[in-house]
Amino acid sequence: MIAYGKSERCVTVMKNRRKSPRISVHVFASYECYNDDGEVFENDIGVILDVSQGGLLIETVRLIDANYVKVEFVNHLNKTLGIVVSVVHSRKLENGKAQTGLCFHGTDTEGIEFVSNLIRTYHYGKKNDNLKKPIEKFPVSATFLGNV
Repeated sequence: MIAYGKSERCVTVMKNRRKSPRISVHVFASYECYNDDGEVFENDIGVILDVSQGGLLIETVRLIDANYVKVEFVNHLNKTLGIVVSVVHSRKLENGKAQTGLCFHGTDTEGIEFVSNLIRTYHYGKKNDNLKKPIEKFPVSATFLGNV
């Protein structure tokens, strides 16, 4: 297991991992990895598996090895939300995928907004079958086009 944690907040989360309850979710998200110069050197998608007040667990196809990562998802209102996080741990699973624990940066308000929207999106998606259906093209009709 690779362990990271450069900020005091992350170290606190690592020591008290069960301080905040984890809530299981299954939400697709994208992520961007930043180097020390603030440049993106990797971006990909993954699935957020659980979330707590201090961070989240994401499953990806490869290990995330970066100091700072930006995680984004589209919420239940079709609004893109993102938050900057740092890697606490990243481990490879037997099935070839990787799970990475991420710690939130920024204000508590930003973290709470991100978490609450993530949970709402997950529960709204479970209740609304329309989110699980493929998006169909808007049917073009003669009345829509007018007298062309």
